[in-house]
Amino acid sequence: MKEYRVLNFNKITGYLIIWLSQSNKKNRTIKRLAELEEKKKTASELSLSSINSLIGQLERELEEYNALKRGEFELPKNITFAELMKNITKIRIAKGLSQQDLANLLGTTKQQINRYEEHDYQNVSLVKISEIIAILGLSVSLEKLEDTA
Repeated sequence: MKEYRVLNFNKITGYLIIWLSQSNKKNRTIKRLAELEEKKKTASELSLSSINSLIGQLERELEEYNALKRGEFELPKNITFAELMKNITKIRIAKGLSQQDLANLLGTTKQQINRYEEHDYQNVSLVKISEIIAILGLSVSLEKLEDTA
């Protein structure tokens, strides 16, 4: 009978070890799931933060566009040629001209104006820039820069 009890005890110990190892696996699984849930929550918060940031940026751009449509834009007096190129689209909108209007005045297509504006007029010839500047009612003067050396 003692042997039977020893065998029974060994079986119980074996079952206990199996149960504990499965319990540890379950605990590790539960812990891992909790970690994944936390990462998912963090990712969701980051996504929400990114979306809110994008919404804020779009709202600012829309407000700027609406101000331009109301003609609320003033070009600074002394700017570089590159700064002028970056502002031609804003000037056009503030003057109440659509891309199609400007295209018609230049004898080109709306698609061409769109391509110019996509690149801030960087690849447009100086002759064409001077035509656009005249249509927009601007005058440009050049000054010699002082030597900085």
